[in-house]
Amino acid sequence: MKKSEAISLFYPGLAGSATYRIPSMITTSRGTIIAGIDARISNSLDNPNKINTAIRRSRDNGMTWDDVQELVSYPGEGRDGAAAIDTALLEDEVTGTIWMLFSHTPGGIGLRSSEIGTGFSENAERLLFDSSGSAYRLLPNGHVANSQGEMTPFTVDEEGNVHVDGGTKGNIFLKKGIDPDETLLEARTSFLQIIKSDDDGLTWSRPIELNPAVKEAWMAFIGAGPGRGIQIQRGDYKGRLVFPIYFSNHHGKMSCAVIFSDDHGKSWRRGASPNDGRTFIGQTMMAETLSAEGADLTESQVIELPDGGLRVYMRNHAGLHRTAVAMSMDGGETWSDTKYDQVLLDPVCQSSVITYPDMGDGKTRVLFANPADPNKRRNGTIRLSEDGGSTWKYAKEVDAYTFSYSCLTVLANGDIALLYESDFSETKEMTIKFTTFTLDGLASS
Repeated sequence: MKKSEAISLFYPGLAGSATYRIPSMITTSRGTIIAGIDARISNSLDNPNKINTAIRRSRDNGMTWDDVQELVSYPGEGRDGAAAIDTALLEDEVTGTIWMLFSHTPGGIGLRSSEIGTGFSENAERLLFDSSGSAYRLLPNGHVANSQGEMTPFTVDEEGNVHVDGGTKGNIFLKKGIDPDETLLEARTSFLQIIKSDDDGLTWSRPIELNPAVKEAWMAFIGAGPGRGIQIQRGDYKGRLVFPIYFSNHHGKMSCAVIFSDDHGKSWRRGASPNDGRTFIGQTMMAETLSAEGADLTESQVIELPDGGLRVYMRNHAGLHRTAVAMSMDGGETWSDTKYDQVLLDPVCQSSVITYPDMGDGKTRVLFANPADPNKRRNGTIRLSEDGGSTWKYAKEVDAYTFSYSCLTVLANGDIALLYESDFSETKEMTIKFTTFTLDGLASS
């Protein structure tokens, strides 16, 4: 099988970051590869941690790459730092806008410690809290009102710094109790945020808040797929932008869903979860009240099939060590009952799945990559289906050793690229490798 030699695209020490994790990747309509990543500044741990969102770009099918470009950075240091974690990318092929989805958490907060709530008022104003727990509302002009709607002397700038009486008094994104000048903090929960680029990834907007539109008051954690989203190409929902997400409830149990936009990103909605109405061990589940052990459906990726249906591939905790799948015929608003693909071995890890462009020969090609081992994150494998994922005729081992999260894309020249997590044998810190394949080579494996 023809395969390029893997290069280390993100590695420990690059651009001042201790390590990198969680790859995302797309090929834009201009042929540019955008590779997204978590820059984990001090160490490789998930949040709570100082984690920035970054990218690298290539305009020659991965032969050369631009320097690391930092897109989002919140204040704080080390395990006390705030995070922008777990990215997903998609391009609106109608407008040319590129969207990047991620999860933000304030200092000291991660998946398991996120509190219930959206972090916003009914009027979509960010909630702030003082040391006694009293609530305030951050208005669009940066001024702060108390719970009775009365204006206070506080203002908050775009970086989260709190200003009062001519001085700076803390930052709303910091860990509680870490700043002696602390006055107001944002809610101690997770925030789904999105940024956009209208110039092929050269420049990006400030974070746009999605919690008021897509997060429910009963949810705690909320995060992106991660990896990539899609734009529906056919049928009643043609043009819809779709991003996989997942979230937790008050039991700490997790469910996935998709968010979608029918107006090119001006507004977003969330569909139901495959866990809503799902039958699991003889019980009917709902994402809001889910408590059954093993029913979690978490990180996911979605593809569109020729009939306009969507299929989601889901990391899960059912103990079967197989990737879970479900179908939607209404653009991700509802889902069929969850099943398990017995070919897709899974050690409980994120996977990547995309469709290959139609070649006019009646075949629906689907590419799937993950650590194909039931027990450990190793034996990285890329699979090819020519019947829409019903069977997986071809498979090729990419990396026999450590292989964790990954992301696939099809390049402008028709080759297939894979961005994946590996590690250095001595340090055990992640390095993110980039490699390419030809379709003919994969189909002969």
